[in-house]
Amino acid sequence: MSLQPKPVYDAVDSLLGSVNATYFLFHALAIVTVGLADVMVQQAVSASGVTRKRKMITAIVGGLIIALQAALFFASDWHTKANISQSFIAEWSYTAYAATTWVTIAIFSISVLSACLVDLRAQTRMVTRLAVKILSLGCLCILIYAVNSLIGATQTTLDPNFGMPAWRESVQKLVLLIAPISLGFGLGLTAAVDALAAGRENYRDRVLLWRITPLWRRLLSDTPHLSIERQLSPRQLLTVSGPGAHLYRRHVEIRDSLLLRPEQAVTPAELAIIELAEQRTQVGLPATPATLVGPTR
Repeated sequence: MSLQPKPVYDAVDSLLGSVNATYFLFHALAIVTVGLADVMVQQAVSASGVTRKRKMITAIVGGLIIALQAALFFASDWHTKANISQSFIAEWSYTAYAATTWVTIAIFSISVLSACLVDLRAQTRMVTRLAVKILSLGCLCILIYAVNSLIGATQTTLDPNFGMPAWRESVQKLVLLIAPISLGFGLGLTAAVDALAAGRENYRDRVLLWRITPLWRRLLSDTPHLSIERQLSPRQLLTVSGPGAHLYRRHVEIRDSLLLRPEQAVTPAELAIIELAEQRTQVGLPATPATLVGPTR
């Protein structure tokens, strides 16, 4: 749907030779997108997943629709019209061609919207509920676009002098803007929030790993045989993947060292770092630092 606004359409079509190939590309991509999204939705709502047969049927049906569109498009004389992307054409072959896409995406939008409404009742996480609502809005906009387009093309075929009312043109432009944005946000919101949360946790692990490393090196310097953790350079501390795993190992090795050699002195600041590591790596377990460390200095 992003190809439909005129500035985008004109820019893409100029790259493709200015023969309205973008118009055919839009419809073909819409069919492919509908097929992929149908498989995705069925995978999400089906307890057993999507069978290989179902995937094959979706691919075959989508291919047949695109083949039919190619035949109707390139065999016509209307596909070379200068205003093809901006108005409906008073020919039944055009209406039949465009209707294959509009009907398909209308069915898809209804299917996904129904799945969203069912899923909304089952979701308890606020961000996921918001994502489902935004996705539902995108599906509703797609349905409005498809129905409005199908009605307009049919009216133009019946009456070549028909002009779509200004309010319907405004609705068409509005849903073309809202639909792809809503679909993108709806499909990506939960993943984006989870990625941000994971990034925040990664950052906290990395900061604490940097802070605990000097203590780990000091306590294990005389007993390297107690350690299975590898040495990391300052640059690696900033770039190593999975800092939480390194933090966990260094915390455990510090605890082991203090158990085996309780006479080792640690400062209050180092005790605080050990406690922070305890909270990060041993969530839910009781913290007993006083019995595991020697005298402070």
